[in-house]
Amino acid sequence: MKSLLAPLRPFAGQPVVVGVSGGADSVALLRALVAVDARPVVAHLDHALRPDSAQDAAWVRELAAALELPFESVRVDVAAVARKRGWNVEDAARRLRYDLLGRVARRRGAQAILTAHTRRDQAETVLLALLRGEAVLRGIPPMRGRVVRPWLAVPRADIETFLRALSQDWREDPTNADPTYARAWLRREAMPVLSARFPALEETLARVACHQAQDDEALRAQAARLRAHTPLQGQPPAVLRRWVRAQVRAAGLDVHTGHLDALAGALGAGDTAHLTLPGAHPVTVTGGHLYLQPPTFPEPAFALPPGWTRRTRQPGDRMVLPGGTRLLSDVLTDRKIPREARDRVPLLVSERGVEWVGLQPPVWGLGAQAAAQVPPDPLHAAMGEALALARQAAQAGEVPVGAVVLGPDGAVVGRGRNASREHGDMTRHAELAALRDAARTLGTPYLTGCTLVVTLEPCPMCLGAALEARVEHMVYGASNPKAGALGGVSDLLAAHWGHSPRITGGVRAREAARLLRQTFQAVRAQQEAWDPASP
Repeated sequence: MKSLLAPLRPFAGQPVVVGVSGGADSVALLRALVAVDARPVVAHLDHALRPDSAQDAAWVRELAAALELPFESVRVDVAAVARKRGWNVEDAARRLRYDLLGRVARRRGAQAILTAHTRRDQAETVLLALLRGEAVLRGIPPMRGRVVRPWLAVPRADIETFLRALSQDWREDPTNADPTYARAWLRREAMPVLSARFPALEETLARVACHQAQDDEALRAQAARLRAHTPLQGQPPAVLRRWVRAQVRAAGLDVHTGHLDALAGALGAGDTAHLTLPGAHPVTVTGGHLYLQPPTFPEPAFALPPGWTRRTRQPGDRMVLPGGTRLLSDVLTDRKIPREARDRVPLLVSERGVEWVGLQPPVWGLGAQAAAQVPPDPLHAAMGEALALARQAAQAGEVPVGAVVLGPDGAVVGRGRNASREHGDMTRHAELAALRDAARTLGTPYLTGCTLVVTLEPCPMCLGAALEARVEHMVYGASNPKAGALGGVSDLLAAHWGHSPRITGGVRAREAARLLRQTFQAVRAQQEAWDPASP
């Protein structure tokens, strides 16, 4: 039949491994592969779940011999493996079956492993997933690695018709009728009742699997485009669930749907959540970050000035910062440090209070860095120069944004501030001025190896200019919720532009945000003072 043979023709002449249990589906797949001139290797797992399971293996061996095909089989006590590993029997049988198929494929040099899952299997898988409350009803994938399932759209009736036309018999596994197995119960008890009321049930569920798989692929691709600098708060829940799942699995951990909902919900809302994953593994969401491992904190890598000592936090700890004295607890909160990790943060203290907080980057008290004779962080210093330019812009009646470009050696090679109102030109942004200045200094428009440091997250125009200039590293201070192109409004770097700079956000963000806030407050106060309608 065309619907059975057409998906198999690409395998003509190729060695393929086919899993054959002896049931109608797998026997039909084997016979169909022979019909299209493929070179199948028959693999059979004797799962030892029934006293007569060896008879199935012998029957499949005889079938392979009659067709003059190579045959490999192994007997495994699946129930014993399931008990030892803590798996259910169905899951253990599936894992062991695919392990056997993979080993046979490697030995035989086969690039494809074919299994005979049909539309009925797909429909049952979707319904089981729905009953279990799984987040995505994508069903059985048509391909995963070198495993190919060419018959997911084929109804069981077509398979039996094909076998009868060949006068080919098959084996019936009595466990397929044992209602203690969830799939067997569904097939025997639930599907007939549902199909009587909804005749197209099998086809409908298979279509749901197809559409869900397509939607899931699109959402997973969107989740994969979330970069380290992209704000997670406000992202769609469906995207965050997939992002969390990918992060958890990359760390080698397991996760249930309820965990995904809770973690993604906390990330999206900017809340804090503490959960325990399977295996008693604690995870935390706080401050828009997911912590799968307890955070580590750096120790001081410099000689301590006289009178400084190392300890961890104590109640009432304070530190003197450029903006005034603050509680250490507020500093740690601002830096999004999980509450349960704060007692492990190393501190250096003197008589006046906390001088140094061991974060990345560290937090220094006012004058503490000079006292410790530690040179300033280059990005911190560069942002200081950009802030000075932003203040100049404010004094000139412009939006207070300043920018500098650091050359490959770290020296400032370009400077700029907002000057749009001064020139009556809305392209006179600080970043563009700094990029132009750097191009003049270096004698080239291509700023490879350079760093752009700007007080406010760039807009799309300025990001585009930095990409065209091939800037290697972009550093910004405050987020830009009205026009930010790095996550403030949208992260444009989620798409591929041919060049992908490194992004560092939040450098001296409080100072940059304070300058913006104070400037706009002054402008509003001035407008109100000149408004004749104001009281």
